[in-house]
Amino acid sequence: MTSSSPTGFLLALAGGLCLAAAAGAAEPTACEAKYKEVAPAAIKLPYWEFDQSEAGWRKLGNCFAEASQLLGRYVRKQEAELRGVRWHLAQTLAMSGDNARAAEEALKSLEPDEARHPTFSWNTYALATVAFLRQDRAAFDVHYEAHRIAAEKHPENRTNLDVLTGLSNCFGRPYKDAYGRCRAAP
Repeated sequence: MTSSSPTGFLLALAGGLCLAAAAGAAEPTACEAKYKEVAPAAIKLPYWEFDQSEAGWRKLGNCFAEASQLLGRYVRKQEAELRGVRWHLAQTLAMSGDNARAAEEALKSLEPDEARHPTFSWNTYALATVAFLRQDRAAFDVHYEAHRIAAEKHPENRTNLDVLTGLSNCFGRPYKDAYGRCRAAP
């Protein structure tokens, strides 16, 4: 379902949902089976195909609970991917010396449900970096220590600990220098 105008799209979407609701919802077991069939491929689709084509969530037809489940998964996936892109935007802003904007974007990369990944400590790394960008040594030290402890427990945190060690070694210097040259030298 596509439309060239936002109003036309909304009317078409509302009409399609009303027709589907009037037709009656499919049996729960049939919907569960359909979800298992559709979801693996649909979740991998690019945004436009997932949202606007019959290959995405619309393929679930009258299975509204399953469509909601799939749409929720897709939103979480997109948000996670967007957090990664925001982080890299923050890094490039910091590399170019725009620390205020970099800190704002870095905060948008925080993982709201970090408990889903109990061994990877993203937020301590991001918050320590924000503290570095804001020249807040006390906050930096708190987050650095939390990340150091996480790296002792789980090796996947060591790479980011190396970055934070560079920031610590050259606190007060430009991010570009501290991120690169300062990792090995105190």
